[in-house]
Amino acid sequence: MNKKKHLIFLFSIFLIGTLLRFVSLKSLPPGLTPDEAAQAYSAYSILKTGRDEWNQVLPLSLRSFGDFKPPLQTYLMIPSVAIFGLNESAARLPNALLSSLAIIGIYLLSYRLFKNRTLSLLTSLLLALSPWHLPLSRGAFEANLTVFFFSFGFYYLLSSKDKSQKQILAALFLGLNLFSYHSAKLLTPLFLLVFFISTEKIKPSFIFKKYSRFFLIFIPFFLLAYSSFFTGGQKRGIDIAIFSPTDNWQALKDQRWWAQNNSPAFSSRLFNNKLTYTTEKFVKNYLSYFSPQFLFTEGAGEGTYGISPGRGLFFLWELPLFLFGLYYLFVKKPKEKKIIFLLLLFIILSPLPAALTKGNRSANRVSSMMPWIQIFSAWSLFHFLRKTVKINLKKYCFPLLFLISVFSIPFLEDYFIHSPRTISKEMLYGRCEALRWTEQYKNQVDKIIVSRKLSEPQAYVTFCLKLDPELTQKATPTWLEYEKRGLSFVDQLGEYHLDKYHFKEISLPSDLNPDTILIGLPSEFNAAQIKPTKVINYPVGGEAIYIYYQPSTN
Repeated sequence: MNKKKHLIFLFSIFLIGTLLRFVSLKSLPPGLTPDEAAQAYSAYSILKTGRDEWNQVLPLSLRSFGDFKPPLQTYLMIPSVAIFGLNESAARLPNALLSSLAIIGIYLLSYRLFKNRTLSLLTSLLLALSPWHLPLSRGAFEANLTVFFFSFGFYYLLSSKDKSQKQILAALFLGLNLFSYHSAKLLTPLFLLVFFISTEKIKPSFIFKKYSRFFLIFIPFFLLAYSSFFTGGQKRGIDIAIFSPTDNWQALKDQRWWAQNNSPAFSSRLFNNKLTYTTEKFVKNYLSYFSPQFLFTEGAGEGTYGISPGRGLFFLWELPLFLFGLYYLFVKKPKEKKIIFLLLLFIILSPLPAALTKGNRSANRVSSMMPWIQIFSAWSLFHFLRKTVKINLKKYCFPLLFLISVFSIPFLEDYFIHSPRTISKEMLYGRCEALRWTEQYKNQVDKIIVSRKLSEPQAYVTFCLKLDPELTQKATPTWLEYEKRGLSFVDQLGEYHLDKYHFKEISLPSDLNPDTILIGLPSEFNAAQIKPTKVINYPVGGEAIYIYYQPSTN
């Protein structure tokens, strides 16, 4: 394949991937998560005042609902919010853009590893059409940024021998990756350690000398990123860790009580303690990320990141390719086996942070696995066709790329046509629609009650209504009462307010006043047999939000 045709194919893949990530970006995925709303509003607040909504000056750890988030995505949102205003499209644009560029990044990384254009095109196409990467690219989901930064970072690092400027670029990409997502903060230095040990069989002092420009830039990023652990950034990890169970170890206590009544005291303590309990949780969580259910059939255990339930993160036809790739690696021992072993090691390490958290099969928490496993999948497909089917891949590159695109159509049809029906509830559709509808009556009422059951409703009020940041900054200090009470989230306070907006559980009929608008879930009104004034429906039917407002006739 000549270079011109090769570049045409690459550009076509990039164009298709970009279109898939930008078309109907505002409305798909339907709804908006509290995290998306909060991060976009933080960007808006910093843009307008230089402070976030909690009145912190250019923070490196962003407080959000009782946890702290890495700042990179919020700061990336500032230009798009400045240009397009505070809305869903502006919030999602940075991730969509960098995720599109990741298609180029993973191509460059693959070509640097294997020096094969066809294999690199396969890698970029699989990422462009990925049932994992594509949905995560379309929301303001910071976990997906790491695919972009890892791809370009390790491409420049592999290209940096005797080229100091590429060491600087590698350090910038991988340094910024530390601020993209919690898992990336832990895995970036771990991947680098493995990379240097496996590729540079020399003393550490020589590694620092050889990559001096890289470390000169990267180490300040590293120190700055980990300083957040001393300014509250560690709280999120503690809250969601398996060694801080939601039930405060009640399940373990029940387990030990039963053991003590049915076995010797010594064995009950030996087999039922915090160490054995968390170890079992960790192993189960870790292995779940390599299960066929997670990767190929059922996918993520939650739909709050735009991924359709009941669909694997890879195409089902990739499963035999994975198995063939492992067979080819261990039995045939190809010349690039050292590279593949490094990729497999990165894949094996990727779920470690996720396995330490509550719950399992969370697609966003293992996003750091994505570039490596996509490259391995493309490598397996390449050798399967070349060695087993014996296809001349240089000659039939275009038909192969076209055939893979055709095989992806069922997934694309499912995502773009059916996902508004399947994920709109988990994506909390209707919050912005309800709040924006009430804007026409805001000056006619004294109070607008927004139910706490809407999940962090203050994030939607600030974002959807583009509330003045200075107004929010005056209210948020009182919300910190939740920390004093030992609560995990702001919306666990009994009642709190922001301007005319009061966040509490709706109490009927006592909250039915002419000067009050009520916004809540249908169940809150149906129980009191109150008919709503306005119903916000899900995109394909079904009631999402009820609004009640009966103005005084006087």
